[in-house]
Amino acid sequence: MDSNNQIKPDEIEILIVEDSPTQAERLRRLIQSLHYNARVAANGQLALAAIRERKPHLVLSDIVMPEMNGYDLCRAIKADPTLRDIPVILVTSLNDPKDIIRGIECGADNFIRKPYAEDYLLNRISHMLMNQKLRKNQNVEIGIALYLGDQKHFINAERQQILDLLISTYEQAVQVNGELQARERQVIELNMRLAHHAAELETTNREIALKNLELAEASRMKSAFIANMSHELRTPLNAIIGFTGALLMKLPGPLTADQDKQLTTIRASARHLLSLINDILDVAKIEAGKLTLSIEPVPCHDLIAEVAETLRPLAQQKGLLLEVDAGEQKVVIDTDRRALTQILINLLNNAIKFTEQGSVRISLARREEDGALVTEMSITDSGAGIKEEDQAKLFQAFSQLDSTSTRHVEGAGLGLYLCQNLANAIGGALFFNSDYGQGSTFTLALRS
Repeated sequence: MDSNNQIKPDEIEILIVEDSPTQAERLRRLIQSLHYNARVAANGQLALAAIRERKPHLVLSDIVMPEMNGYDLCRAIKADPTLRDIPVILVTSLNDPKDIIRGIECGADNFIRKPYAEDYLLNRISHMLMNQKLRKNQNVEIGIALYLGDQKHFINAERQQILDLLISTYEQAVQVNGELQARERQVIELNMRLAHHAAELETTNREIALKNLELAEASRMKSAFIANMSHELRTPLNAIIGFTGALLMKLPGPLTADQDKQLTTIRASARHLLSLINDILDVAKIEAGKLTLSIEPVPCHDLIAEVAETLRPLAQQKGLLLEVDAGEQKVVIDTDRRALTQILINLLNNAIKFTEQGSVRISLARREEDGALVTEMSITDSGAGIKEEDQAKLFQAFSQLDSTSTRHVEGAGLGLYLCQNLANAIGGALFFNSDYGQGSTFTLALRS
């Protein structure tokens, strides 16, 4: 390259015309990275005033701006004989062929397409500056008329300027084509990955379907095993309970104190084991979706009285006061009697088991909520209460708040889990509140 055309960067000043402060600052920093000097104008009017105040070596202008756009700014520069030698680069999206014609009409020297690569922008600026001297000696003007989109355009520009514009446009097209090819390669690669993942997903789905079949078979076998074992265990347990009851009634003859005590222990243990078996069987039915309900009118007063009388001996053995607060209003709801009875028995039994002194109360109340009647049956105790950190796991299956070997209350941890599932089955809600050291209240709410 001719050394006469070499330009020292620090002697060059470029005017940036951009109404976006963010974009203007980005361009300023980029241009200064090549050690060029840079000024910024926010629109065409300010840019024209800045150019007349001090002539820059190159103008880099956005097109869409307030006051005066990039085309009008370029046209004003090229119309002034003292300014027309300043190269003008327009930054545009090049969405329409008319953009090129407008640029040539207004005398623009080059285009930069948005979004632009920084290296390409810097290369175009350097190219325009190096060719600036060459263009000064080629000022022969020609006029060309052409039609584009049913509109006539007259181009009055230097041949070198038109050539530069067309070359820059072609370079932009080549760059866009390269980007499109790169995107196409990425799309092909992505499609190949998706096909691979789809094949893996299909394999995984087949494995999951096979596992589901195995799980369904295992569940069926588990249900059959539980049903069979429940039958096999219930029969001898009921026999044990019946025989010990007969002995305790002294039907075969009198008993010593030790015999009476031992038989009572045997009967209590058998009843406890039978209760656990019943709970396990009920849980299995619920989880298998085989729980059947028999809906009928249930007098809540009578049911609560029956439940209280069933467990009153247990409360008396511990010296606890068992209270019933059912009110005077008779309440009848349509529900499954067996499920409701089991919920109340489990809740009341828990309250008695976990209360060492004081009282246990079962109460009945009715209130209106959102135009519907809500029946609430609550069991309140004066027991130890439940720690806040233990409350989250209270309704989990096989959960024991005291799982140590020294715990004094027996159970498999299924009671509250079963109560919650039965409550959901009959369309109710089971909730509680508890103060550690003060006691707890469990409430079953049923809409009617």
